[in-house]
Amino acid sequence: MPFGRFRGAIICRYLAYKMPGTNHFLRLPMVHVRLVSPQASLSTIGLVDSGSTTTFIPFDLADILSLPKVKEDSAIGAGGRFKAFIAKVDISIMKGSSAFATFKDFPAYVPYDPEAIPYVVLGRDSIFRKFDISFRENKQRVIFRHPSR
Repeated sequence: MPFGRFRGAIICRYLAYKMPGTNHFLRLPMVHVRLVSPQASLSTIGLVDSGSTTTFIPFDLADILSLPKVKEDSAIGAGGRFKAFIAKVDISIMKGSSAFATFKDFPAYVPYDPEAIPYVVLGRDSIFRKFDISFRENKQRVIFRHPSR
């Protein structure tokens, strides 16, 4: 079955993330993502974050992709309110070399502060609208299921 499907689900293992400035690694519900703009594309990791209402792209990645500002805005995160802009980008969620979800021209928030977020954050405005998502912390897995109608 494609994408490691099991009973209609796509199962991804948590990925290791190195805490900045330390030698400590955490395993988090992260997936491989592909970001595409008209000028460039890149592969990186994204945190599947049920606590985030919006999807974020780090400033450095938006700069590499030459993402134009669509709208000035602000956002609220764990550290409080911060200045941001909205940029449209194609986001693909990957399992191996295949995308199992793609969001075309997606309006993602980009904080101006390069240290505001260290990785892509997939919030409830994106991946959670397309899938029912379960976190299996004891097995370090995140499970994506297409909602039953």
